[in-house]
Amino acid sequence: MSILRSVVASVRVGWYREFNWTNPLLGFSMRTVGPLAGVIAASSVYYVGSSGAGRFNPGQLAFILIGAALYAHVAAYSWVPTLAIAEGKWTYVFPQVYISPHSSLPYLTGRTLASFVSSTLTVIVSLVLSFYVLSSIFNTNIPFIVTPISVSLLFLAMLVNILAALGLGLLLSAYALFATKFEWALPTYVAGLLMVFSEALFPVSFLPHPVSDIANVLPFTEFMRASRYAMIYGDMPSYFLYLALSAIGGIIFLGLGFLAFRYAENRARRLGVIDKKTA
Repeated sequence: MSILRSVVASVRVGWYREFNWTNPLLGFSMRTVGPLAGVIAASSVYYVGSSGAGRFNPGQLAFILIGAALYAHVAAYSWVPTLAIAEGKWTYVFPQVYISPHSSLPYLTGRTLASFVSSTLTVIVSLVLSFYVLSSIFNTNIPFIVTPISVSLLFLAMLVNILAALGLGLLLSAYALFATKFEWALPTYVAGLLMVFSEALFPVSFLPHPVSDIANVLPFTEFMRASRYAMIYGDMPSYFLYLALSAIGGIIFLGLGFLAFRYAENRARRLGVIDKKTA
């Protein structure tokens, strides 16, 4: 119960931090601008390039729209554990959590869950707005399947993806405990790689071997595929197959992240490096 209370308290702290301690409505509006701009930009680039070559396909536009929106969603909350440690070092918040006799995992988990909730709301709004904006600008019918079942299946896939995202966040956090300069930049580098390797904007089959083989089994790739089968293709057997693969991969990621973070946390406690500010 003490762990649960710590997670709940951290969710509340994370919720306010997500909106920069300001009015939630204002913070929510500001957070929606980024994902919306990213989705429209990616879709516009595809439209201009494909129309110029005479190969515009509304189905491919829907593919990119879903991928860009969900990539922004994953990128928004999977880096939270690393950023919570990095910003906490400089604001002297994380050392207060770190020196407690318990692990800082509940704190990082709560912050991640709070960011998941806020990013889910913003990505849904940005997805709906971009759908109507792009339909009007491009004067085309984007082949989305919008039913209570398809939306529920999309939300289920987003919930399952928490496992992989939190696992990735903990893996990066294991490094952030010891880092003194590049912990802020690391999530940005990994985000760029994830955009390429998660099938966010194009099929991983376009990548050379063996890179494509690795990308093909990542839980983030399976999450993207499951979401598209729910919202575009309407193939339930394929959806549940990719959802199961995403869950299995997510459990593996979470287990590796948990082990790596606990080892790094115990070692960092022994070495006393949490207050170190210079390399």
